[in-house]
Amino acid sequence: MRSAIRNAVMTTAASALLFGGVAAVASPASAVGPSACTRNDRNHSVWGPNLEWPNIRTGPGVAYKSKGRLGSAGEFWVECSAKNRYGNRWYYGESLSSGSYGMKGWVAASWF
Repeated sequence: MRSAIRNAVMTTAASALLFGGVAAVASPASAVGPSACTRNDRNHSVWGPNLEWPNIRTGPGVAYKSKGRLGSAGEFWVECSAKNRYGNRWYYGESLSSGSYGMKGWVAASWF
């Protein structure tokens, strides 16, 4: 009986360790600031499309968490940009749109 209990405990512990290790590897993308930029795009604004609200993200890609949205036809002050691993350009900057004013983050350049 003790052998069966010991085996069950060991199997449970090994499974927890294995699945815990897998969960640690599959963590969500963490925030990336302007240090990820590869091109200096300072001193210009871009305007968001009408009736669309692009996400402002914590990094250059859709795998990064959304912090908020740029308003419809909202202004975005671009500081720099980078291409993600899929070749898509992302702008890093600050929202000048009323609903998300002052929010810094990444917006896909394809929106503009």
